[in-house]
Amino acid sequence: MRNKLSLTRYVDWLTTAQHNLKSFSILRIIYGVALLFLLVPSIPERSLLWGPASFWVDPEASRRGYWTFDTLLTKDSALLFDLAFFGLIALAIVFILGWRTRIITPIMLLMLVALHSNNNFMLNGGDTLIRITLLFMVFTNLSEHYSLDARRRRRTTKSRRHLVPTHISNSAHNTGLILCCFQIIVVYTTSGIWKIIGDDWLNGSALFYALRIDNFMLYPAINELLWQSNLVIYIATFAALWIQTLFVVLILWRPTRIFALISLIFMHLGIGVLLGLWPFSLAMIALDMLFIRDKTWTRTEAFLQSNPTIDSGRQKVRSWMAHLKSNVMKEPTTM
Repeated sequence: MRNKLSLTRYVDWLTTAQHNLKSFSILRIIYGVALLFLLVPSIPERSLLWGPASFWVDPEASRRGYWTFDTLLTKDSALLFDLAFFGLIALAIVFILGWRTRIITPIMLLMLVALHSNNNFMLNGGDTLIRITLLFMVFTNLSEHYSLDARRRRRTTKSRRHLVPTHISNSAHNTGLILCCFQIIVVYTTSGIWKIIGDDWLNGSALFYALRIDNFMLYPAINELLWQSNLVIYIATFAALWIQTLFVVLILWRPTRIFALISLIFMHLGIGVLLGLWPFSLAMIALDMLFIRDKTWTRTEAFLQSNPTIDSGRQKVRSWMAHLKSNVMKEPTTM
C-alpha cells in the first residue's frame, strides 16, 4: 500500500502542475546571454571562425557522428552565411526577451547545432551542455515569467487554448526538468571523480597551471595574485574536488544544497572572470538555478520589493521609461 501511495504521489507531481517555472525563466535569460557571449565577439572574424573561410577545419569536422544541419549556416555562400549568423544572434535576443519561445527554442537549437558543426575547434564542454539541455528545454515552459509571452498572456482577455491536454504538457515540462537536473548531476559527479583519480588535482597543480595559461587570462594581475597563494590554491582545489563529487548527496538536504549551489555559482563566476570561459560558466550557473524552488524566488522577490533603496531605484526607472515613452509618442512640430 505504501509503495502504491508513493507511486501515486510521484505521478501527481509529474502531471498536476509545472514546477520550477521561475528557475526555467531565469535559465532562459542566462542561456541567451551565454549565446551572445559566443556569437557577438566573433562577428569581426565570423567568416574565418564559422563561415566560408573556415574550410581549414573541415577534415576534422567531417569526423563528427551526428546530423549537423550545416545547410542552415552554409559555407558555400558568404551572403547566406551572414544572414543566418546574424539571424541566430537575433534569435538569441528574442529568446532572452521570451517571445514565442515554443517556436524560437527548437529553431535556435537547430541553428546552433549547425553553427557548432562548422568549427568544432571553437567549442568546449559548455557548448555541448547547452545543446543537450536545449533539446530537453524544447518540451519545457520557459516563458511563464519575465518574458514578453507572459506579458501578452496577462493582457489578453481570451482564454488560453491548449493544443495538448494539460497533464501531458505538465508531464513534458517536468520530464525536461528532471533530465536537465540529471544532466548537471552527471557533469558534476563525473568531473569530481575524474579529478580525484588524477594526481594533478590532488596536489593542486591543475588549478595552478590553469590560472597561468596566457590564452585564457583576462586579468593577468589577478591570476598572478591568486596562483602565488598556496592557501587560495588549496581551498579552491579542495572545494572543487569535494563539492562536485558529492553534489548529488549535498542537494538532498536544504542547508547543504544552499551551500553547494552558492559555492558552485561562485566557482563558475571565477572561471568566467579568471579564464574567460563565460558561455560555459553561464550555462552551468543557469542549470544550477533549477535546484532553486519557485517559493525561494518568490520570497527573494518579496524581499527586494520591500527594500526601500531597491524600490526607489525601480520607481526612478519606471519614471524614466514613462518620460521616454511620452517623448517618443509626441508628434514632431512643424516649422
